[in-house]
Amino acid sequence: MSKANQPPPAGALRAGWLNRSAIVLGKMLIGATRLLKQGGTTLPGRAALKISPQLTSYLAGQLPAGTIVITGTNGKTTTAALLAAVFKQDGWRCVHNEAGSNLDWGIASTLIEASTWKAELPAEIAVLEIDEGAFPAMSVSLQPRAAVVTNIFRDQLDRFGGVEQVQSAIQRGVQALPPEALVFLNADDPLVAAIDGGSRETFYYGLELPPSAISGLSPAEKPEVACPRCRRELLYTHIYFAHLGRYRCPSCGFHRPEPIFKLRQLELSSEEGTAIKMSLRGSPLRATLPLPGIYNLYNALAAAAAASAFGLSGAAVQEALGNAAPPSGRMERRRIASRELLIALIKNPAGANQVLQTLLQEKQERQIHLLIAINDHPADGTDISWLWETDFEQLAAARAQIGSITISGTRAPETARRLEEAGLSPDRMTVEPALPRALRQALLSTAPGEKLIVLPNYTAMRQLQRNLDRIMAEPSSQ
Repeated sequence: MSKANQPPPAGALRAGWLNRSAIVLGKMLIGATRLLKQGGTTLPGRAALKISPQLTSYLAGQLPAGTIVITGTNGKTTTAALLAAVFKQDGWRCVHNEAGSNLDWGIASTLIEASTWKAELPAEIAVLEIDEGAFPAMSVSLQPRAAVVTNIFRDQLDRFGGVEQVQSAIQRGVQALPPEALVFLNADDPLVAAIDGGSRETFYYGLELPPSAISGLSPAEKPEVACPRCRRELLYTHIYFAHLGRYRCPSCGFHRPEPIFKLRQLELSSEEGTAIKMSLRGSPLRATLPLPGIYNLYNALAAAAAASAFGLSGAAVQEALGNAAPPSGRMERRRIASRELLIALIKNPAGANQVLQTLLQEKQERQIHLLIAINDHPADGTDISWLWETDFEQLAAARAQIGSITISGTRAPETARRLEEAGLSPDRMTVEPALPRALRQALLSTAPGEKLIVLPNYTAMRQLQRNLDRIMAEPSSQ
């Protein structure tokens, strides 16, 4: 959809005193929480929605080109950031929840912050990542013009139970989309490809790389994956990672759909990043992606697919991908007193395995040090059984590269036991549940010129980032 084809702004919408009051309160709370350095992504939206439950619908209704939502287990934050960057590069005024708060109150806070005190939203489009569980309700309130589904993995078992429940939530969200909405599905994930877009125009994206192009799993190493239609085991000719690859069901005939948006070629590890070649509805596009990992190839392709369908220029896609920086905590790099820090969020087995594989494939001139921080707060999911499904044995195999290991968070003892079970000696581990002390201990164990890799789950990442900001503000850290 080009700008020329956008419907007119919703100028007939009337703010009403409830919406105006909600926005004033929300903006005041955003200012107060930022002043107190408390983030400001949750409380303002919660309070505003108490006053006006329809506030999100009202604000989103003002956007001439509507909203694009991104959901799925992994990759939401990066895909949304890449797609928003393409829109901005193409000259659009784009609203984006870059802080990553993706439940209803976080979306409300994002729209409130972007609006004026007069309850007007001076933007053309919004690109919003949406939590899988919140997706059905947000599809109703936002009425998105398009939805991108990244993948489905086991995550937050206390919330979702299993992948079938996640798939069911996303299916309900797709069913709640307007009939004219566009749906973008990852063809390489059978759980995503099985989602029914109904009468909506549905596009598939996926990798079209030869098996030798990336170090995926061989069919002999693959996990057992049930067909989402008949529950018989799927057959794979190649797996790129986890259960994503080329598959078919020998029983009911379900198979990987032919993607119309494809990543066809890559050249790994140039100084600038990975050179990639995509086919976007038959049109070739080359770009350089500085973000590492197979999962970021999918994120880049999903963003490029949606951008192409909305009529954005290939030049804007190239520029945005080439300038991509990892979102906060997703392969985020910092420096403190000549020490390199790399922060990589881990929250489920599939994502954690890819992070570990990507990190350990990097060439290391000196020892690396680890800080692993796992909490079990509600935002993380209280079930941490995923730690036992994560391939921490990769760390044991690379023990010669690893110096100190600091373990923290509310579930530090269990994390230490898991690493010991993986083959790492407890003599190399320091267990410090208090995150501020653990961070300082890990930094002290990392000599100048060495690298500290920080592997936190969600709330631990937020807490560590706040402590890092304080440490970096100290004169001794310069």
